Amino acid sequence: MIQFNIHRFAKVARWSLTNDKSYYMRSLLQMFVFLTLVFLFFTTSFYWLKGADTGYKPCCVVVVMMFFIQVALGPAMMFNSMKGKHDMQALLLLPASNFEKYLMRYATWIFVIGIIVVAYFGADLVQYVFNWLIGNNPQSVTGALFGRLNPFTVNWEAIGSKKVTVINALIILFLWLQSCFALGATFFRSHKYSWIFTLLVLIFLSMVQTWLFPISYENQFDMIHGDAITLLHISDAVYGIWAIVNYWLSYRIFCRTQNIGKFVNI
Repeated sequence: MIQFNIHRFAKVARWSLTNDKSYYMRSLLQMFVFLTLVFLFFTTSFYWLKGADTGYKPCCVVVVMMFFIQVALGPAMMFNSMKGKHDMQALLLLPASNFEKYLMRYATWIFVIGIIVVAYFGADLVQYVFNWLIGNNPQSVTGALFGRLNPFTVNWEAIGSKKVTVINALIILFLWLQSCFALGATFFRSHKYSWIFTLLVLIFLSMVQTWLFPISYENQFDMIHGDAITLLHISDAVYGIWAIVNYWLSYRIFCRTQNIGKFVNI
């Protein structure tokens, strides 16, 4: 069977979105309620700063952190919409290749990002109207967010040539984190808590790495060029290859998934 066919993949996507509709609607409602409560707490008199103008900075911090966490941990949620063995069995029996099924499940976090965006704009509108009704000076969280993240306000000349290296390192870091959580989602059978088990493994690996390769941070900030940049490039290559291996292992484990088992899918 051909590994990828756009028409067959579209049918898998349609099937998945139809079956997971309740999960997406529930996620939308949860995100909307959560963000609305957070925005109202920080922008009304309930917040100790006592003013709508002063409470938008923590709102921006919450929004940015939420999106960063969702992007990093998103692949760990690829099977959260499945309620039991019956849903997994139905997925495995679909007339499509394993790659198409895996790709659709992996893309779940992208749909959740879209849901978070919709919930965010809805919550922003609610807090704006509420603050206007109670007589506060209403402001859009979106406006405050773009005002603080405006790329034209960044002093790129001060950053210099290092900005490309730093951005590249951040991209590699997020790809590696995603690959780890994608591997955890297929390795652990507990879909609801796979991200917790994966996080514990990452913490353990970081502790082992610190023990085996102790790093002195005293002179790290003085090493702007030379060895520091070289080490950063080497680490990018290592983590990039590691991410590819994690994605490959995640896909291979998904292909070997059985409808029986207790803790892991091996």
